[in-house]
Amino acid sequence: VGSEVHQEISNDFSSIGTPFLMGTVALGGVVNVMPMLFSEISQNRCQVLWFRRAIIGGLTTCAILNIFWCWAVLNIVPQTSTRKVLLDGSVNTSSHIPPAYRVIYFNISLEDSEMAGEIATLPLTKIIMEQYSRFAWVAWLTEIFIAVSITVSFLVLGSTMKHTLEGWVDSFWSRRCDSASEYCPRLHKMWSLKSITKMCVSLLAFTVIFTVAVSDSKGFVVVLDKVASFALNLEAGLFIFLMLRNCQSEPYKHIIVPLTTSPRVFSLHWLLPIYFLFAVGYDIEESLVLMAQSWTHTHLISANATANP
Repeated sequence: VGSEVHQEISNDFSSIGTPFLMGTVALGGVVNVMPMLFSEISQNRCQVLWFRRAIIGGLTTCAILNIFWCWAVLNIVPQTSTRKVLLDGSVNTSSHIPPAYRVIYFNISLEDSEMAGEIATLPLTKIIMEQYSRFAWVAWLTEIFIAVSITVSFLVLGSTMKHTLEGWVDSFWSRRCDSASEYCPRLHKMWSLKSITKMCVSLLAFTVIFTVAVSDSKGFVVVLDKVASFALNLEAGLFIFLMLRNCQSEPYKHIIVPLTTSPRVFSLHWLLPIYFLFAVGYDIEESLVLMAQSWTHTHLISANATANP
């Protein structure tokens, strides 16, 4: 479909920040998913090796699919609502008359979808269904693929979040048991209360996320772009890096692991703070710029309202 439509693509690398931050969210999500998946395999050399290969293969596959997906969307959906097209014969090299353009307006574009808080699938399927109806089956397959992709993503990341919350509850329960050792027999009998606590904490967390996503989809994307990227980048760039450094110090370096990492590969862990902490700094800088622009816009509106009562 993209080869037939062949929408003109314009590049603007000044807008690379948002895709960069969303990419770091995906990488940070992998960091959080790995402990849950690792707990399900046997601790032997063969399974750990294939676990690493599966993670690398999954990341590579996702990167390739994302590149082809972006290329397909940009070839079909206009990027902006308006586009200037140079009129034929309007270029005159012998005079100083500027070239003439005509403006083309698009009622469906990625710009409008972003302002409405929609994902790129919606304008893509609209254009295919309205203008290229013979490719309607492509639109249906795209919607099915996106539905499956979002469902799998929600289940995987949701399971990871549930696993993390249950770990916090278990840690809290263990500390309570250690601080009140004389009541330990009674605490061990309260497994039902512990299970109810896990369920309530998970239900509360998922309710908040579901409410934000349903009530304000655009705000939910902003939360993913700013808050989630900041937290995940800080986790991967600082805390995971410190964990890797500590594993080479006493007393952890003497622990026997099924499959050790070669020193050459392990040296790559220095890239973690460089990449992810740069993303943290960029996220903070962009957030401050947006806040300043919002404050300036609000100040101008209030000033105009005061000047023109």
